[in-house]
Amino acid sequence: MDNLVSTLSDFNATEFRRQLHQYPELSLNEVNTAALIAAQLREFGLFPVTQIGGNGVICTIESGVAGDTTLLRADFDALPISEKSSIAHCSRHEGVMHACGHDGHTASLMLVAKHLAITPPQFGKVVLLFQPAEEIGTGAASMLNDNRVATLNVDHVFAYHNLPGYPLNTIIVKPNAFACASTGVIIELEGKTSHAARPENGINPTSAMVQLIQYLQNLPQKYSEAFTLVTVVHASLGEEAFGTAPGKATVMATLRSDDGPLFEKMKSDLLETVSEIAVRDNLTCHVEWQESFNAVMNSPKHCDIVCQQAEKIGLPLVELDEPMRWSEDVSEFLAKWPGALFCIGSGAEHPQLHNPDYDFPDQLIETASAMFTGIIQQLHHR
Repeated sequence: MDNLVSTLSDFNATEFRRQLHQYPELSLNEVNTAALIAAQLREFGLFPVTQIGGNGVICTIESGVAGDTTLLRADFDALPISEKSSIAHCSRHEGVMHACGHDGHTASLMLVAKHLAITPPQFGKVVLLFQPAEEIGTGAASMLNDNRVATLNVDHVFAYHNLPGYPLNTIIVKPNAFACASTGVIIELEGKTSHAARPENGINPTSAMVQLIQYLQNLPQKYSEAFTLVTVVHASLGEEAFGTAPGKATVMATLRSDDGPLFEKMKSDLLETVSEIAVRDNLTCHVEWQESFNAVMNSPKHCDIVCQQAEKIGLPLVELDEPMRWSEDVSEFLAKWPGALFCIGSGAEHPQLHNPDYDFPDQLIETASAMFTGIIQQLHHR
């Protein structure tokens, strides 16, 4: 990185965001990003603590007066996607880009840090938490496993995510289940290969794979009392060889639900069914879960605070009837402490998240910062 660190008076959040965008780093490899975040906080006269649960950074702004603790969180990892853009601040790291807007989330929280360096809370304290590895679902849990975070007594948690498909600067919120629990699953069925002319000499997993895919596609119907979704994302069988009957099959799928207990039942049901199919067809099976997220559960009280600030600033407000289908590991913080994740619209026609032509809209930096500083004003000033 060019180490674009600015003094308090010269700090430009848009330039900071574009610096992050040019030098994205994948989950668990965000070393330079974390160093830049910490360096900028120090330039503000603040005292960041680094290497929290990996590459995480926290910064506490104390008032010296008893009161509540509010934690504001932003994520800063990027995605393994090649950017297709002619913008001047296009990614300089081949095959890696900020396609989910975490550069913007971080710049927004850094602008809040600047505000707090000038106007600290009158009572209580504010913790700014910069989180790595959100995209793979491990960053929040890793930070919570660090005693420097685990021992915090937090009263309020707030975080936001930009969201294409909604008008720019629209605040989107929902109490209780806001985003789904999800997990990826890899199922391997192994039998025995044989010559294609003598399939009876092998153990072929074809029928088992077909049945498993059909089962996965029908699984949501069994749990229709809540929102559930299963997407088969990959399947493979045998080798590309006309002379060999297959001996191994692999199926990959993503499971989602807005109901945590029901989600666990789905997973248990899947394990039982895979085992039954494997035993019936004399196959061995292996199941691996990856990228698991709990449901994001928002506190109604904290959703009200978000709504109050949106109305105070004069921002459009949308209250969802159904939870978001995607997942977010801020759920780990919200399972430990009460709070709310909300979204801010990135534009009705803005490129979607995780697309190679996506770029975070810089206008949202000021909007998100205003929401956060307004919340701090409400909770930590007389």
